[in-house]
Amino acid sequence: MKRHILYSFILFLLPLGLKAQKNDCSISGIVRSQEGKALHQLYVYLQNSSYFTETAVDGSYKLSVPAGEYYIICSGLGYEKKIVPVTLKPGQKLEYDFTLALEPDMVFEEVEIVGKSALQDVKESAYNVVAVDAKALHNTTMDVSQALERVSGVRVRQTGGVGSEVNLSLNGFSGRHVKFFIDGVPMEGFGSAFQINNLPVNMAERIEVYKGVVPISFGSDALGGAINIVTNDRTNSFLDASYSFGSFNTHKSYVNAGYTSKSGFTANINAFQNYSDNNYWVSAKILDLEGNLFLPEKQRVRRFHDKYHNETVIAKFGVVNKPFADRLLLGFTWGNEYDEIQHPADMSFAYGERFKTAETLMPSLLYTKSNLFAKNLNVSLSANYNFGGAMNVDTARVRYNWLGEHIERKNRGELAYSLYKYHNRNGAANANLTYTFLGKHAFTLNNVLSTFSRTGHNEAEPSPIDDYPRETIKNVLGVGYKFDYSEKWSTSFFLKHYKNTVNTYADPDGGSDYQNFKLTTENDGYGVASTYFLRENLQLKASYEKTYRLPTGRELFGSGDGVEVGNVSLSPENSDNFNLGLNYSFIINDKHAFTVDGSFIYRNIKDYIRREISQTRGTAQSINEGLVRNMGVDAEVRYSYGKLFTIGGTVAFQDIRNKLKYQNNRTVVSTTYNDRVPNVPYLYGNGDFTFFLNDAFRKGNTLSLSYNLLYVHQFYYDWPSYGGITIPTQLSHDLYFTYGLKQGRYNLSLECKNILNEDLYDNYSLQRPGRSFSAKVRYFISK
Repeated sequence: MKRHILYSFILFLLPLGLKAQKNDCSISGIVRSQEGKALHQLYVYLQNSSYFTETAVDGSYKLSVPAGEYYIICSGLGYEKKIVPVTLKPGQKLEYDFTLALEPDMVFEEVEIVGKSALQDVKESAYNVVAVDAKALHNTTMDVSQALERVSGVRVRQTGGVGSEVNLSLNGFSGRHVKFFIDGVPMEGFGSAFQINNLPVNMAERIEVYKGVVPISFGSDALGGAINIVTNDRTNSFLDASYSFGSFNTHKSYVNAGYTSKSGFTANINAFQNYSDNNYWVSAKILDLEGNLFLPEKQRVRRFHDKYHNETVIAKFGVVNKPFADRLLLGFTWGNEYDEIQHPADMSFAYGERFKTAETLMPSLLYTKSNLFAKNLNVSLSANYNFGGAMNVDTARVRYNWLGEHIERKNRGELAYSLYKYHNRNGAANANLTYTFLGKHAFTLNNVLSTFSRTGHNEAEPSPIDDYPRETIKNVLGVGYKFDYSEKWSTSFFLKHYKNTVNTYADPDGGSDYQNFKLTTENDGYGVASTYFLRENLQLKASYEKTYRLPTGRELFGSGDGVEVGNVSLSPENSDNFNLGLNYSFIINDKHAFTVDGSFIYRNIKDYIRREISQTRGTAQSINEGLVRNMGVDAEVRYSYGKLFTIGGTVAFQDIRNKLKYQNNRTVVSTTYNDRVPNVPYLYGNGDFTFFLNDAFRKGNTLSLSYNLLYVHQFYYDWPSYGGITIPTQLSHDLYFTYGLKQGRYNLSLECKNILNEDLYDNYSLQRPGRSFSAKVRYFISK
């Protein structure tokens, strides 16, 4: 801060006695870090003159000056000063981009970056939010889901290995209670290949985790929170490429390349693929095919029909930093997916020939502009539409067990005879307008429209519903007001209107009495979020929201492969959400830095949507649970010692219970009253330690060694009052080794996950992979 003030003081007191001259020349450009990140609030000025400016949010600057010979200087807190001689002829418009390196002796900056898990601008908002700096994980083989497991209150649950169904639990709420976004755009319609366990962590610049109340700009009907994956927005030329190989014949590759010209034209291509045989060992019940009975003891067997691969290409092009647009990008996404199905939602059943495929064809548009028509009037618009299709194949006349044995049978299909080809048409548009005035007040208007339509035909066994589309149209309109009373206190108020229309041809009671079924619901929600800094580094947060969560197309109409059965009679959830949070960060000296985060949540939910498993077929269906209450706490503590190491941990506890005392107007107290909701972990956490060795073996090279611990306490498979079994306590240990050469241009990573080969379970006892090894090479260059 002292250096920042000194710069300002010197620049404002520079001699003003220069002769008046015509400023018909200009110098402009972008200021970036060596990693390609735009740097704002840095100074650009001419030596020994009064001409200076500060860089904007996108790193841009512009100086209007007379013709002549100068030294142009760029400097700022934490970065090495750069001085460049320039000669300007009358009328010349010079463009020059700066790339600045961090000062080698800026220990304070490095301690702060390492010591905080949340990015400052996100953390200091009024919402209960943390952010993962994904750049620190780009050399690992992690996907986005694995990065999220390090956040307090988050538990990522999968049905298996690579490409399996993923379900994220956030403070006790899981599934569709938590909404996912990429750069603020809802991911509901992106297709199954865009699950968070398929997205490489290299795609993300940071990952924002909102616990409970979500900013109005997302236009979300999230009830349990939201995850926003913020991708790289570099406005320079760069290349980021990596490849990894691991256990179970797993291959992952990633390429992200971008180019931006001085004229503002920009193009970016982002491509990734995942492949795995997923043939890891599991403990499973063995079915005696002849006697149709399970053997009494489980056996250790390999998965034999679980191959998965997907390939995705995302291309964008457009212009940046133009008078009519800060960013105007057109894009197209292509994705392909092949998935063998080893079992349904219960591992008691094994399949040997079922599989599904899917394709994504999605054009997109992004437009942002600040100061449109008026100063401080900012607008943004994003839209996409998925034309993709999918196919579910289940035509074999066989029955398998976990030993890979099978018998022929008369019935066709391992679950339900099907050769179902269908199209899920998903569209989303998010428009946002914000006007800031008098420096302290801001109004926001936001509208999100989401559409879903499924049409298909079962060539194996036609159904009366094949000729009718299944459709939903969901719209969330929001208006908000933000008041920044001072640097210490900020408060936001908002109102939301939810409208959802379901149109299908079905029997609402689940039978075969098909009819046209249409249902429209409209609801109003509201909320407030406020933050206050008791001290510069001690922040309190509080928020409340009356919110609604509208059923998704998958919950209403099923997954299309028979494993997830639809329920068109689902009602929207509605909830009262309370959140309290505290953040305290302090640095003792240039070596020791601490961060402490904690939060308390309370949810009172009516018509809670819960996923229920059929014990006879292993399929799943979403149902409404009358009244559910959740109270929970989570915390994170982190300590850093200079540039040498960082250590931290998280813990979360949530008490989510059934509070419906009388079911269906009965007078007898429900058996499950006050029971914990089943299949939801209620106590879990993780710890991590990373050791850094800078200039390892050679100047400019970096070596890091990381350890991660994951703990999940035992939880109930079914309602406790039914005497249900418990899923046992789980403990997993991971090791990561990374070596970066030439300032991070070349990188090698070696990893071992689940070192002790523990049995890890998720989602109704579905088993995850055991011990695995992997290696990754990465090349990164930015200009």
